[in-house]
Amino acid sequence: TIRRVAGTRGDVLKSVEILPGVARPADGGDPVLRGAASYESKTYLNGTPVPFLYHIGGLASFMSPYLVERLELRPSNFSVRYGRVAGGIIEVKARDPESDRLKAVVDLNLIDSSAYVEFPLGDEAGFAAAARRSNIDFFFEAFVPEDSYSVVAAPIYYDYQALGFVDLGPNTRLRLMGYGSSDSVELFIDDAGDDPALSGDIAGKLKSHRAAVELESRSGAVSGNLSVTFGHTEIGLNFGQFEQILRGPELYGRAELGVELADNLRLGLGADAWIYFYDGWYHGPYPGQLEGDLNENAPLGSQRLVSDVDKGMDAANPGAYVDLAYRPIDALLVTPGVRVDYYGAFGAFSVDPRLSARLEVSPSTTLKGGVGSYSQAPEFWQALDSVGNPDLNPYRAIQTSLGVEQRAGDSLELGVEGFYKYLDDVVVTTPNREAPHYTNDGKGRVFGAELSLEASWQNDGRAFGAYTLSRSERKDYSGGYRLFEADQTHILSLAASQGLGAGWDVGLRFRLVSGNPTTPIAGAVYDARTGLYVPTFGAINSDRNPTFHQLDARVEKRWVMGAFTLATYLDVQNVYNAETQEGVRYSYDYSESESVTGLPFFPSLGLRGEL
Repeated sequence: TIRRVAGTRGDVLKSVEILPGVARPADGGDPVLRGAASYESKTYLNGTPVPFLYHIGGLASFMSPYLVERLELRPSNFSVRYGRVAGGIIEVKARDPESDRLKAVVDLNLIDSSAYVEFPLGDEAGFAAAARRSNIDFFFEAFVPEDSYSVVAAPIYYDYQALGFVDLGPNTRLRLMGYGSSDSVELFIDDAGDDPALSGDIAGKLKSHRAAVELESRSGAVSGNLSVTFGHTEIGLNFGQFEQILRGPELYGRAELGVELADNLRLGLGADAWIYFYDGWYHGPYPGQLEGDLNENAPLGSQRLVSDVDKGMDAANPGAYVDLAYRPIDALLVTPGVRVDYYGAFGAFSVDPRLSARLEVSPSTTLKGGVGSYSQAPEFWQALDSVGNPDLNPYRAIQTSLGVEQRAGDSLELGVEGFYKYLDDVVVTTPNREAPHYTNDGKGRVFGAELSLEASWQNDGRAFGAYTLSRSERKDYSGGYRLFEADQTHILSLAASQGLGAGWDVGLRFRLVSGNPTTPIAGAVYDARTGLYVPTFGAINSDRNPTFHQLDARVEKRWVMGAFTLATYLDVQNVYNAETQEGVRYSYDYSESESVTGLPFFPSLGLRGEL
């Protein structure tokens, strides 16, 4: 069902965009969960955090949809199993290959090409592999005349996954998994005009490669899981004369033990650790806070520079947790827990107690609620003496939520949930970015409510709708609360699909979202030292981009020929070509401006073969 959502091209993980509590990132990056920044939330694959959920521009996720067994969104109030995150989490569980027969899929479309294969290795083992590569650069070079643009931008991405398992006994399974991804984009600007610092090459890359081993076992009332993941991550960014590089190996381990103490009581124990050995290089503007920084919009050539920061960054971040799942009565499940984390780069601890509960009022009505503490360390580079403050503390979010799930027969389900989050000790910059550069003087608050509706009917028809009303605010070093840069007051998502028979399927997706806050530019002052106009700003995030709205459509036709299925589909994004403003581009002296719009009408024709 999820693979048929219009606008996703069958990518299961892209369906996160239509779920309640998920705000739309204007830059196509990872989603914003209940008013938290993208870097304040994490995506986990089999319990291990991955660097990012989406490829560049949000065109595709990092993983083949045919390897996904389960996708769960926890926008807040998740269990003590996960830590070092102040926002929400997305859990992805990989699917073990089936051991009955060979299966294969090839999917070709205008945006990317992918392949998937799985096959048995005897009765107690199996193997699967997938790979994908973007096609955008091929079509760009083949069909766009060179004299039609002054800036060359050819984004390229690829990803791969390989998973094998073997059963070592009736209740013990060993998994081996390798996966990775790469994103790169290169631009060349002959004349940067108002910002000479940008002249020349502009390039970005993000690469990650990982290998994991996981042992899962169960014996009577005791279950256990042990996993170790080793990887290497590389992030690079060039802006003309400015350069940023971060690379190095990472190690992530997790050990979990579950014990059924009684029919109504389960004990969970666990520990995890994230260890990194990064090598970094930076030459560029003095880094500010991660959002709400006015200097981000000033010309790079007018900003104070940091000279060649070259330093290794190594740290170990262990954590441990314990929780109970207790049913005092059959209808009530109470889950208290506590988590302790250590942050090696800052030499600091956090202790986070959490509590959640579910009460089945009737077979069709369930009440749910939670309250808990969630801590997150500052970014690791904020611990460097030259640009940061090694004495920073982790910042904390107190998350609360209360909701109800209501079923009406087997074909209709309604959900309503309210939430409130308070953030303390948020990392902000000092005035004029003077030493100690950063402090824990920031605060934040997020509150709102969500409504979701899921329905199904005959002939494989399904519909899903979600509406979120929320407000996300932050408070800096001084002054009162202001809007968070990804605050979106109204978020409406509607998706529907219908089987028409004879192998035909159609689907629609509609999104209506408040525009992201922006900081208005009131004018500009000429700086004779640099020869640039420096903008003067209004109040931070006191203005908004226009409302985003977009309709996507999908139609697919399948032909079944024995064990082989051939399908062709047309997935159209932005059907009526809405020119929604995502930002503003200014002239050199800021006297004139024009809108920067998002993705235009984009049809993607695809062909898929399945064995």
